Amino acid sequence: MSICCQDTTLQKLIEEDHLKCPRSFSQQSLSSQSKQGSRSGSSSDSERPAQSRGKRRTTSSHPRQSEHNISESDTDFEEEEEEEEEEEEQENDQEAVGNGDEECQGEVDKPEFLSVTCGSATGTLQKDRFASGTSGKCIRTASKWLTPVEFAREDPVLANSSWKKSILCQGIPISDLIERRVLIPHSLLCRCRLCSKNKKDLMEQENDDYCAVCVRRGSLLCCDQCPRAFHTGCHLPTVDKGTLGEQWLCTYCVLTKSQGWRYTCDRSLTQALESCISDFMLECQYLLLQLYNADKDHIFFSDPCDTVTCYRDVIEDPMWLDKVAEKLQDRQYSSVGQFVSDIHLIFKNCATFNRDNEFGQTGARLRQLFDEEFQHVFSVKN
Repeated sequence: MSICCQDTTLQKLIEEDHLKCPRSFSQQSLSSQSKQGSRSGSSSDSERPAQSRGKRRTTSSHPRQSEHNISESDTDFEEEEEEEEEEEEQENDQEAVGNGDEECQGEVDKPEFLSVTCGSATGTLQKDRFASGTSGKCIRTASKWLTPVEFAREDPVLANSSWKKSILCQGIPISDLIERRVLIPHSLLCRCRLCSKNKKDLMEQENDDYCAVCVRRGSLLCCDQCPRAFHTGCHLPTVDKGTLGEQWLCTYCVLTKSQGWRYTCDRSLTQALESCISDFMLECQYLLLQLYNADKDHIFFSDPCDTVTCYRDVIEDPMWLDKVAEKLQDRQYSSVGQFVSDIHLIFKNCATFNRDNEFGQTGARLRQLFDEEFQHVFSVKN
């Protein structure tokens, strides 16, 4: 809290995921950031940190223009100099990537998650968790985090084969990715938390590094039953840390466990929609979390009127996920049907405004997901 960067506390930078593990940054990245930090002087830059990791921040004006009288020719010359410097830095970055330079990984736009398979087993490899075959639980399956060796054992047929050869990323063996330095193994002498055999460090690798709702890092509350993690304000219902016990289960796990003892029977769609929402609050919270998780680009999170020009000229009654979550939290719905109506309104508005473009297709996909999940959790008979 006492260390500040341009009036922003270190804690806020960490919570908003503007700081990464130092090994992910290149020396070029650090030097370019320091150069641009000396050049930045706009009020917007001083109020908030850069929004994208690994990308350089540019400024709209030269700061020294406000301090000294500079002729137009001098200004043009300095701006050309800056552009040439940035072009040279970008060319150096590209050359380093082509040569497989380890230090340049954090600077280039590469996906941090890789879809991997091993026979019948499927998962997602998080690059910054990769350490070696037996260290660093870097592969996330539907139910847990595994090391590459553990993931290779998920398919009994390939259990005894080499993990470097049997684990594939889009048909390419992990061994090839290591040779290309897309994945960089840690040294045998490495003592980082990923390579540590300490019980606490191993336990920390059991859960996600990102919130399951907003997909951001920060101070996360980890579920004791599944790998998911949440910000206390993102989870539904929101969590008060002061009331937590020794064990905490997320809504996904609570719903799964409750299905073992709750009596359920098939019901018609009309019966489900007319049900009192207080009896099915858990199911509604689960459905909303599913939508948040499926909306990877956060298209439907917030009020579209704030970001889309002329939205209200086309849509009379805007609706978005955060508003539905607020109404659900404040118990403004009396029936399940009212909740479902607002969810459908989000995607109806999306179809009206976007037609069949990329956003319209995303809305149609999420509505289909919602309807299928609704029928499942409410046991709606066809």
